[in-house]
Amino acid sequence: MSKIWVFTFLFILLLSNKVKCNRPECIKLKTAITQNIEHNGFHRDIWWLVETSEPSTESWLKTECNLALRLDVSRDMYVNPDEIAELNRTGELQALIDGKVNVEIPAHEADEHILYVYLNNSLIKKLMLTIPIHLRYQRSQITGGFGKVNLRKPSLLMWCPNNFNSVCNDGLKVEAPCDEKSQASCVWKNISYLAHFEDAELFVPVGDLDHYPLVSILTLLLGCAGCIYILSVLSTTSM
Repeated sequence: MSKIWVFTFLFILLLSNKVKCNRPECIKLKTAITQNIEHNGFHRDIWWLVETSEPSTESWLKTECNLALRLDVSRDMYVNPDEIAELNRTGELQALIDGKVNVEIPAHEADEHILYVYLNNSLIKKLMLTIPIHLRYQRSQITGGFGKVNLRKPSLLMWCPNNFNSVCNDGLKVEAPCDEKSQASCVWKNISYLAHFEDAELFVPVGDLDHYPLVSILTLLLGCAGCIYILSVLSTTSM
């Protein structure tokens, strides 16, 4: 009986080694991202530089895998759907906004949304992207000052329609739209990258509640003065 178990073990071991030898080697994707924030105030530009040192472009194209950047946009800011649509139309981006975006409401009434920027089979050796973002108005506070908005780091997603094992990178599998044109979902892998930047903190002006009484009184006086002027004009105008 023991001999049977020994032969079975040896057979399984040989079979696993054969499968391992016949399996094609996977490639390692090494990607680095640099981020800069341009401009001040409520309207900013995120500048991304995506660089890949390995593999070669030829080896990468053979995998038929696609890459995408996912930016989770907090309620303190928004990406304008009209601007993204124009960038898609001109070919500067291949992007999709997941979620409803109201560009007119303040931060405390807004919802979060997600921006996907598809890199696809672009020359991933070096790729530069510019994303326009806008900060929302914050609740007024005593003494005013500036409100702080944290800009989250983007996630790097990889989708291999034929075989995920062709690329060695590990990562959690997530569902995301397949491309910027369809609403169909595909299984992507959230892979790591080298970030040449720190977490970004953006500052936005906040209204001063100390000025509220003065503003209210002036508004009331101006409203009364306007009503008196209109009534005086109407009373002196001949019918």
